[in-house]
Amino acid sequence: MPLYHYQALDSKGKKLKGFIEAFDEKDAKLKLKDQGVFLTKLSTKAPRASASDIKGDDLVNITALLSQLVSSGIPLYESLIAVEEQYRSAKFHRVLLSLAEQVKGGAKLSQAMRSFPGSFDSLYTSMLDAGESAGALDEVLKKLSELLAKKMKLKREINTALVYPGILAVFALVVIGVLLGFVIPSIEGIFEGKTLNGFTQFVINVSHIARNYWWVYVPLVVGLGALSFWQIRQPKVQDWVKRKLIALPFIGKVVVESALSRFCRTMATLLAGGVTMIEALRLSRATLTNPVLQEEFARAEGKITEGKRLSQELFRSKVIPPLVPRMLAIGEETGHMSVMLNKVADLYEEELEKTLKRTLSLLQPVILIGMGIIVGLVMIAILLPLTDLSSLS
Repeated sequence: MPLYHYQALDSKGKKLKGFIEAFDEKDAKLKLKDQGVFLTKLSTKAPRASASDIKGDDLVNITALLSQLVSSGIPLYESLIAVEEQYRSAKFHRVLLSLAEQVKGGAKLSQAMRSFPGSFDSLYTSMLDAGESAGALDEVLKKLSELLAKKMKLKREINTALVYPGILAVFALVVIGVLLGFVIPSIEGIFEGKTLNGFTQFVINVSHIARNYWWVYVPLVVGLGALSFWQIRQPKVQDWVKRKLIALPFIGKVVVESALSRFCRTMATLLAGGVTMIEALRLSRATLTNPVLQEEFARAEGKITEGKRLSQELFRSKVIPPLVPRMLAIGEETGHMSVMLNKVADLYEEELEKTLKRTLSLLQPVILIGMGIIVGLVMIAILLPLTDLSSLS
């Protein structure tokens, strides 16, 4: 249901402005008239707040709960009211309430959800539309909840693999900073007036730079970080980075496996939900965040409309592993495409999980060893002059 921004006058002539949900402008004007206000301006330019969108685990739980209620024989409107009551204190409560009102007014669930693209993407609503047309809404909701749960699990695994080494790296930088900024200056007086070896003098000089010129390099580092963050948010830069990542030996493999697992799982769910092959391929292609993979499947999609097989076109790709088109060929021959796509997704999810675990188990000791080497070198630089007792006498 669209959200309208209005300006009005109350019975005392006081100016009012706010937001109101309505099916169209006429409905919004009637609702405001019922409130006893005189409308002066009505527009739909006000954006919906992102905080009110249903995302992540909340979307998984709501889809699963709605699936259970509908499969139990409870009418759709009553099911939506039950879900709305469960999440009455949530920020996205207005979305659930709007869905219930629209369904009560005769709208299809998929049609109502298209009013909130921030909560329900085109893949979600297309699957629901196919399920409603086939009279299998409960089955589609169940498949959607399973798909969303697997996507969230994969996302958490990737985030864990990236965050934990990052925390260790930051901790290592903090330790090095403490050594250079506080530990070395506190014992530097011991070596005053003494002739030091080159390595110890180098470490002390680095400590001097760290303490005396922080007003130069700290703003510089912050500025470069902010500039890099701004640049990486630009579409052209993101496109360039993603193209380069897929060409790297190890990282490229992880990127391809994670993208293909999402694609195959999504397409399998769409096909099982009654969506046509071309539409399923188009919607699933949106889950491929890498432009190289998107171009490969876009090319294959164009050939399918000419009567070609998907597996036949994917065999020509230099990026997609041969296992994918080989298993898809079996699915095309046996007529069990969704089953084979699910198997491919399972295979790559398991492989990706193993790869992430191996990477995480290797990164931890590597970062700790690196930190230990740096700390050890600093300690050697400090202790080395102390071994020369004559220089300290």
